[in-house]
Amino acid sequence: QNPKTSAIVKQLVAEGNAGELQKYFGSRMEFGTAGLRAAMGAGISHMNDLTIIQTTQGFCRYLEKNFSDLKKRGVVIGFDARAHLTSGGSSKRFARLAANTFISQGVPVYLFSDITPTPFVPYTVTHLKLCAGIMVTASHNPKQDNGYKVYWENGAQIISPHDKGISQAIEENQEPWPQAWDDKLIDSSLLLHDPYATINKEYFKDIQKQCFHRNINKETNLKFVHTSVHGVGHKFVQLAFKAFDLSPPVAVLEQKDPDPEFPTVKYPNPEEGKGVLTLSFALAEKDGAKIILANDPDADRLAVAEKQE
Repeated sequence: QNPKTSAIVKQLVAEGNAGELQKYFGSRMEFGTAGLRAAMGAGISHMNDLTIIQTTQGFCRYLEKNFSDLKKRGVVIGFDARAHLTSGGSSKRFARLAANTFISQGVPVYLFSDITPTPFVPYTVTHLKLCAGIMVTASHNPKQDNGYKVYWENGAQIISPHDKGISQAIEENQEPWPQAWDDKLIDSSLLLHDPYATINKEYFKDIQKQCFHRNINKETNLKFVHTSVHGVGHKFVQLAFKAFDLSPPVAVLEQKDPDPEFPTVKYPNPEEGKGVLTLSFALAEKDGAKIILANDPDADRLAVAEKQE
């Protein structure tokens, strides 16, 4: 029912382009321990409205089997800033469709109202004692990709055999349930909760338990440069530094705000090293900073560079 992906398929059919259609519909994305990850686009091999609905229906049925109190505890859903104009897919859209799937079955959903770093999702699972969590993100993958990371009640990503069980449940629940496409329904639902403000407060309060040198932090003249590589990290890293009484790191301006096009990097992965850190090196040089911190776009991994004597 997505007009954009639908148009892509109709165009290929009109052209008789069997090769491309085979790529789109030949095989379904594999659901593994890291969840799903694929390019956004049409067909069952891509991330799109339909495959998100099918995946969430399967996951919902699997959770119902594993948790008798699912309808009491619920799940959390977060998303990053990824978006794909050609297919109309975006992390926020996928997160809302997933929330709609659970809510239609009477399951409470804690859906973040804005982008968050991935660690907020497992943190919310354990903090609010929920059954599971979903983060819609392709992490450090190229810009056309998106993904669906799944967390169990212990706040860890799922392990085997849950992946097989969820995969089978997806196969068994491919027909979209009534109203599966109508994500506007969630806005008036009493089962929808927004944990954004609470978690923002509690998370940064909790990490202060790891701060053992507050006085030294206050006085240090160490300078940090931080890049969020066009992802979600900027605001949250600033808050983390504040929680430790450190002066906030200097942000790489060109990469500070979320941008699904990732215009300054070939691959938005700090582990690519120098290519991703070119702008950071230049800023550190200019500001006399010795240490560079780089998050990947969903801010669940960190690369560190230090200038040697």
